[in-house]
Amino acid sequence: MANSGLSEAEENLQVIRSLMERATVYRAISAPTALVAGLISILAALLVYLNDETNLISGRRVGPREFATIWLAVLVLSLVANMFFVWREAKRSRRPFISSGMKLALQTIAPNLLLPAAFSGWYFSTGYVGGQELELVVVWIAFYGLALLSTALFAPRSLALLGWAFLLSALAIPVFVNGLEELSTNLPNSAMGVTFGIYHLIYAICTWPWKHQSTDDQPAGE
Repeated sequence: MANSGLSEAEENLQVIRSLMERATVYRAISAPTALVAGLISILAALLVYLNDETNLISGRRVGPREFATIWLAVLVLSLVANMFFVWREAKRSRRPFISSGMKLALQTIAPNLLLPAAFSGWYFSTGYVGGQELELVVVWIAFYGLALLSTALFAPRSLALLGWAFLLSALAIPVFVNGLEELSTNLPNSAMGVTFGIYHLIYAICTWPWKHQSTDDQPAGE
């Protein structure tokens, strides 16, 4: 049993070392994913804002359940984009799509998704009745930040900084809620647009791999 546990720990250490060595590759994947997520998030926030302010789209305000559904759709589209970029990189580098590194990353991130999933389920069942959109948004932002921070051991430092930005924003919203509500007629939508939209765009611009593209495309032996 001891040897089995030791070998598993050694295997995890090897996977972590491999992930750290491939930090540039993960940055190259995360930058376009952040760009797609940022653009979709800003588009969703603008659509909700324009609809609620002018009724140009649906003719009525976006309700609590519709609001959550829109942003969950943004999440799904962003995940699809991320899977595509991971698959493309795996194909280019001739690595398996579901690698040991991906399994370790998913195991690390998964615990941070349990509470948001449970809170979202409660929100769709009864929580939406009480107008808890802001609480839902704070939970999403906070645990997304924690999920990013959980990968700090092997992910690029820029992802950890993005995680801190999300987590600190989630902590700041309840503290400054009165002042923020004076700046926005729909604070939950604005918070999602700023964090998942603008933060992701800033991250994509700052980490876009144009500086590394020429060297990354060279064969390993050169």
